[in-house]
Amino acid sequence: MPSELRAVAISLAAAAGLLASSGLCAAFEIEPGQWENTETSDIDGKPGKPELSTDCVTPQDARDPLKALSGMQAQSGSKCKMADVKQSGNVVSFAMTCGDPKVGSIDMTASFTFENSRHYIGALTSVMSIAGQKTTSKMTIDAKWLGACTK
Repeated sequence: MPSELRAVAISLAAAAGLLASSGLCAAFEIEPGQWENTETSDIDGKPGKPELSTDCVTPQDARDPLKALSGMQAQSGSKCKMADVKQSGNVVSFAMTCGDPKVGSIDMTASFTFENSRHYIGALTSVMSIAGQKTTSKMTIDAKWLGACTK
């Protein structure tokens, strides 16, 4: 998976978790702490190798998700705009556009289902356009809480 796409996809996954822990999704919360993410992808119909990563959601991030989201968007190296944030029960969905269509951009849609405060799954679809070429990617994320942050 191209590194820019992976960075934005990870940002989206973390943003979903932070949105869930904020007041936007009052019906459920996630636990602050260390999370393990198993990501599988499909780029233009070709399956990628599953990837495993860990992220730390601090209590501060949970209390101020907009600040944390701004930081994640800055890390993605592009200007991103989130739109169409919706919640239905334990499902959060949204769309995000990053970059400049004249130079390179990524349009994504995402849906995250929160099984409980220590487990969620997500599905992301994106179209990355660079120099007139388009790449379509699908990613699934299975995230589970491991315990306290190790940092």
